Amino acid sequence: MEGDGLAIGDVNGDGNPDLISAGGYVAFGVGGGSFSKAANYPIVAEGLTVVLADLANNGLTDMVMVSYFGTSVLLNQGQGQFEDGIWTTVTDGSSCATTADFNGDGKPDLAVTTSAGISILLGTGKGTSPFSTGTPIVLANAACMVSGDLNGDGIPDLLVSVNGSPNALLTYLGNGDGTFTLKSTTFTPNSGGYVVLADFNHDGKLDFATSGNLLALGNGDGTFQTPTPFVANPPTGGYSGIAAGDLNSDGWPDLVLTNGIAVPYNEAVVLLNNQQGGFTLVPSKLNQIENAQQPVLADVNKDGKLDLIVGDVDGTGAYVYIGNGEGQFAFRVALSGAFGAVNSYNVVADVNGDGVPDILVLGFDTLGVYLGEGGAEYETPFFIGLGPDPVSVLVANLHGQTHSGLPDIVAPDGNAGVMTLLNLTK
Repeated sequence: MEGDGLAIGDVNGDGNPDLISAGGYVAFGVGGGSFSKAANYPIVAEGLTVVLADLANNGLTDMVMVSYFGTSVLLNQGQGQFEDGIWTTVTDGSSCATTADFNGDGKPDLAVTTSAGISILLGTGKGTSPFSTGTPIVLANAACMVSGDLNGDGIPDLLVSVNGSPNALLTYLGNGDGTFTLKSTTFTPNSGGYVVLADFNHDGKLDFATSGNLLALGNGDGTFQTPTPFVANPPTGGYSGIAAGDLNSDGWPDLVLTNGIAVPYNEAVVLLNNQQGGFTLVPSKLNQIENAQQPVLADVNKDGKLDLIVGDVDGTGAYVYIGNGEGQFAFRVALSGAFGAVNSYNVVADVNGDGVPDILVLGFDTLGVYLGEGGAEYETPFFIGLGPDPVSVLVANLHGQTHSGLPDIVAPDGNAGVMTLLNLTK
């Protein structure tokens, strides 16, 4: 039986009717009019109507969700399993995340911000269950974080933003077994915002810079010197995003800041490292974008120069600008968001293994995949449903594919979990 937004049918073949919603939720019947807790299956966009049909003519009931924006098909794999991502429950929700091998077993792990602190998910290398639960870090008001070797022992550490009174960045040193020890607290006079790590003064120690216009030099032991502003006259309201990379091929890390939340709008501020403890300003107008968010630096056209990809929360998911190797960028193409992108997260990775960088654009509950054709040209995108409330997106090789550079997709979700989409490209 089918209705507007709901359908009833036996989709797991146990003889009991199940309840299916157009939003990708299935409550399996257990008999006597009772149902299991609803399971969520990611779809391209919130559906309006759900249709049940045996699409493969194999005796199994498949699910088709239809919306204004597209049609999602969940193929029945038998015994209540559908072609879908893998959901890992995270207590207290999940938000920003970073990936590294925290326990030294050669498998990528995940650190995820939650309302209670930092949840540690240890990689298993198994496609069907990519993570096991590690020891969490209890921390109030944790925001986004980055990972890097902050004390030079070869073990990934965490630098975590904390929004409170006062604001601060906390260093947690990795113990090598997936656990962490608090090392230092670096107070910041404003919200840290986005954080990047790089050796800005070439002393062999990682430093940090934030979109809150703060730079702190690392001491090499997990502590940092007092943060100082690196832009003398920042715009009212501050910057919306930050990225670090060598823009002019001199071997020194430079900075790009986006300005999408302050007046004047639509600017990218490029700061070239002057190799003397400061930066030289190279203004660059982003003349195609209205609400510039978190930038990404990557060589998308493979000319050896870093290019700029900027997220936009006003409907278009990403803008691509080609770098000239001197800190200036020229607009190339706008990539439409996945049905109204509301997040500023974009990722550049070669997801199909053809040697050409691709771009992933995160939308409401959907990931747009733009396969590169070379020269910063892209195929017509296809869209993948994520969890019900994706907050960010990362890539990592989670199940040891033999094809090098073939990443899986990990999406921390605000609905208490992490969605993993395994890359099945052959």
